[in-house]
Amino acid sequence: MTRINSSEKVLLMRIFLSVLILIFSLQSWTKADDIREFEIEGMSIGDSLLDYFSEKEIKRSKRYDNTNTNWKSDKMFQLRTGKKGPYTEIMFALKKNDKKYKIYGIDGLVKMEYNISECYPKLEKTSKSLEEFFPNAEISKDHSPHSGDPTGNSMVKSVYFLFPSGDFASVECYDWSKKMGYWDNFRIGLVTEEFNTCNNSNY
Repeated sequence: MTRINSSEKVLLMRIFLSVLILIFSLQSWTKADDIREFEIEGMSIGDSLLDYFSEKEIKRSKRYDNTNTNWKSDKMFQLRTGKKGPYTEIMFALKKNDKKYKIYGIDGLVKMEYNISECYPKLEKTSKSLEEFFPNAEISKDHSPHSGDPTGNSMVKSVYFLFPSGDFASVECYDWSKKMGYWDNFRIGLVTEEFNTCNNSNY
């Protein structure tokens, strides 16, 4: 019987693990034509936020609406929750006075601890994956100042995946100026046409 030395065992184990990872990736990978078929930490557009957070947690989360943003519509608002999975924070778009807390938008944010340059390779890699996940979506790219910074020194680099419904998915890098006081971040988002219209986004 042929003996296998320790270095060969390590090599075989690495190959075995690589094959397992590939198999599981292929099993879970499906193409989609609707952002509702995509999940961020198990959550999708159209779900109730009550399935993931208590009403008490929802009510004490930081809130954004037409009273503290430049949104013109008062129909919807956005909540900012704490860490979940790999995300530093998750933001949800909800409709006012909706007791079921139906989700109309999700953004997963990852804080860039050291340098915003670390964000851009992550953006490219993630957008390539989404190109396969959303093969029929129209792709649009942008790199421009954030409208919330009057100095024009805060930049956002974005890749959008646009659907005929007006919904879209996005991958972005937020490079905030020091004056704004926000932390730089990578984010992946799912946005419905209804919320996009309310918050006066670029799309």
